[in-house]
Amino acid sequence: MIVVLAKAVPKDEDAKVKIIDFSKDLIDNSKAEDGNIDYNLYENTSEDSLMFVEQWESLEILQRHMQTEHFIAFGENIGDLVAGELEINVFNSEKLEF
Repeated sequence: MIVVLAKAVPKDEDAKVKIIDFSKDLIDNSKAEDGNIDYNLYENTSEDSLMFVEQWESLEILQRHMQTEHFIAFGENIGDLVAGELEINVFNSEKLEF
């Protein structure tokens, strides 16, 4: 399983409201994709940021997701609403053995 953490820092409160609104379509459509395990948005309690937490069956499925119309549209819609690039981290969820 692949876990994605994508952090967005809105420019201001109005931008945050718009990002949350745009994310509804992204989340609904992403959850309907084959290979999606979970897809949610959280608001940080200590700083003004939003965190997408995604789970996918494989890296290949995640890469297909990034080519979907709803994913591309979301990126275009929030481009002017964020204070910088999204901070995206992708993890393989296999437990490391020590």
